[in-house]
Amino acid sequence: MKHNHTISIVLSLLALASMTLAACGPAATPVLTEAPTAAPTAMSAGGTSLLVTGLVGKELSLTEADLRAMTVASVTADQPKVGSQNFSGVRFSDLMTAAGVQSGAASLVMTGSDGYSATIDLPTLQACTDCMVAFTDTPGTFLTVMPGQAGKLWVKGLVKLEFK
Repeated sequence: MKHNHTISIVLSLLALASMTLAACGPAATPVLTEAPTAAPTAMSAGGTSLLVTGLVGKELSLTEADLRAMTVASVTADQPKVGSQNFSGVRFSDLMTAAGVQSGAASLVMTGSDGYSATIDLPTLQACTDCMVAFTDTPGTFLTVMPGQAGKLWVKGLVKLEFK
């Protein structure tokens, strides 16, 4: 009998503790100092656009048709985790010229449709003559091809290039 009384007291204390904690309400939401960076998904009649923004003379919103109208190059490169493959697309040097990257730009942030982003410094990017925005088997979907660079710089589902 004494055992049932002890269990009853313990359960009552637990119920009281949970009600007390519930009355405190949820934890305060932290104040953000800047807007969260959601993955851009600009759409146009031709499908997803590749946005080129930041320290540029001209912001661009390029569809696959726009990119294919530029000088298209082909390279063979070792894609991390996949191996040697052929890619075709537009070299970063051509995109930088089209956007008019400003002299104050020091890096490029490449963002994928899943929100993943990778940053490369501009001198390294400029030295990589075969680095490009490549076409994929899915129309309107792009990826970065970064021969000789770290695997984390190969961004799939590329939707935004921001020069900083």
